[in-house]
Amino acid sequence: MKFRKLSIENYKSFQFPTEIHFPDSENGKSIFLIGGMNGAGKTSIMESINYCLYGGKADEIFRAINRKEIAKGNAAVSFELTAELDDGSELIVKRSWSAGVIESPKAKDLNERLVVVKDGKRVSVQNQQMWQDFIRATVPPGITQFFFFDGEKIQEIAADDHSEVRLKSSLEAALGIQNINQLSSDLIYLKQEERKGFVEISDEDLTFKESELKKEQAKYTRLNRERDEIKEDLTAFKEQYDEAKKRFQATFNRDPESRDAIREAEKRRIQTSNRLGQLENEIRGLCEKSLPFSLLGGFFDGIRQQIENERESLQGEAIKEHAEELAKKIVRVVEDPEPIYNERLSDEKMVELEKRIFNLLREGDAQAATDKLLNLSDRDAARILQKIEELENSDVFLIKPLVEEKQELEVELKKIESSLNSGSATESEQELFGQLQEEMESCATQIGRKTEQLRILEEDILSLEKKVREIEIEIEKLYEKHNVSKEKSDFINECDAIAGLLNQFIVRMRKSKVHLLQEKTFEMYKLLSSKSGLIKDITIDEKSYEVKISDRNGHEIKKSGLSAGEKEVFALSLLWGLSQTSQLNLPIIIDTPLSRLDSTHRDNIIRNYFPNAGDQVIILSTDTEIDENYFKVLESHLSGAASLVFNHQQELTTLKTGYFWEEK
Repeated sequence: MKFRKLSIENYKSFQFPTEIHFPDSENGKSIFLIGGMNGAGKTSIMESINYCLYGGKADEIFRAINRKEIAKGNAAVSFELTAELDDGSELIVKRSWSAGVIESPKAKDLNERLVVVKDGKRVSVQNQQMWQDFIRATVPPGITQFFFFDGEKIQEIAADDHSEVRLKSSLEAALGIQNINQLSSDLIYLKQEERKGFVEISDEDLTFKESELKKEQAKYTRLNRERDEIKEDLTAFKEQYDEAKKRFQATFNRDPESRDAIREAEKRRIQTSNRLGQLENEIRGLCEKSLPFSLLGGFFDGIRQQIENERESLQGEAIKEHAEELAKKIVRVVEDPEPIYNERLSDEKMVELEKRIFNLLREGDAQAATDKLLNLSDRDAARILQKIEELENSDVFLIKPLVEEKQELEVELKKIESSLNSGSATESEQELFGQLQEEMESCATQIGRKTEQLRILEEDILSLEKKVREIEIEIEKLYEKHNVSKEKSDFINECDAIAGLLNQFIVRMRKSKVHLLQEKTFEMYKLLSSKSGLIKDITIDEKSYEVKISDRNGHEIKKSGLSAGEKEVFALSLLWGLSQTSQLNLPIIIDTPLSRLDSTHRDNIIRNYFPNAGDQVIILSTDTEIDENYFKVLESHLSGAASLVFNHQQELTTLKTGYFWEEK
């Protein structure tokens, strides 16, 4: 990347729009020199580039708006940077902040606006975040401190014996390791996300379910085979029955009348036989659940009679108990001549009558005396009689009429068979008649049995078909989950594998990059240091990035033991080493780098560092840092020069072509 143009408006002393054009670097002329006295706006140029690329906090921007414009109510500032990317395309980034037309604007009133134009086409608002990410990826913020730096950054690195450790994250970003670490972290995050709601379906689960399916399918196949066999048997019995029937008809249907008679008799025989079979099944079914109750029919009659007898006995006892009172009531009836008896009895006869009635009542009916076997109350006796009636009216007592019907049918069947056997047939014909009849009966029985077996088997097959389908659906769902879980598992394994490779790569890359960094740093340090002969080696720890300087005897030289100039030279060497190791093609911007250096180190930096710092080097210097002599040294390496002119009265910075004393 190379910068082509920078526009600044209303920022600090740049009140009016100011454009800085960066010339092409050709024929080794990579340095663009911008001169300016202290306070003229050199640092503002580097700040403008950073704000344009990465944005900034509203309060920082507000404080930096030109004071005269703020006083006018113009709370607005804008930056525009034009750059040429490595692929030759042009990128324009314009970032501005404005509060609009508002009285007494505040920092909170500022609204930021970003405009990105690539190859003459403006990027849509919807894609601005994407392009912001693109800008940050092209010019990483964590790395620019090694490409855009000033004397303070050099002092910061030089002042601390362990500054490398403190700058570890920035160093790794410059070396490209931070991106790989971020990728590894992203893989861990993705793996964790994939594990959410993850239920692993093992091959064993599928194997078990498929084994269950095979068993049910084998059972299904067996039942179908049995069904086919039963159908074959059923067909054979029907054919055998039809054949026996044909032989019967051919043998015994001699004339129409006898044929009709035999056919009718045979019809009645079959109907009777079928009904007998049906009755046997019904009786058998009732006997399985009701035979014990059916055997109690006579016992229920005895219970009912005992309850009635005990009721009558209780009534007799009641009469005995109240015999005297009843006798008197009866005599009083007799005393009244109307309407039963007209002749009045004498007192002696009335007394005698009362005695006789009393004695009769006291004696009672000897035959009515009953032992108290049940001794039930009227309520309990009523409940038992009701229950007996319910049982007698239930299916329990249907057996008896069925048995009676069966007996009647058996008698009828014998009569029919006798009539069939009593025809004018010979003995051999009668024997054949019996054989054919028996054969047809046997076939009819087998047909009925096989038909029932077929019905039950069909139900079992339908039920098994349903079960097989359910298992198949379960397996389909398991396969879906298994495929998903397999994909998730493979993805997780791949993440682990990639993370492992990344860790190995980081170790190798860090080792390689750190080795290259220490080579480049030492290379530049030897060019810049006045004591380079005393230094044998510079080593950088692969993990901590701690830098150690060794003398010719192999003893460590602490940075604190170096002079101020040597410290700054070391810091500059480290920055150059980082820019070279990062392999990022970014412009180098250096703001007032020589103010604290002695003449020897300054001379080395101007002659050896600036011409080799990068493909595009922008130096912001005072007239004392790069004076007329140093300007002549650099002149052959300059692509152009400019100066910042600051008007103290107007507090205004303008840009002019040429360095301080350079002829126009």
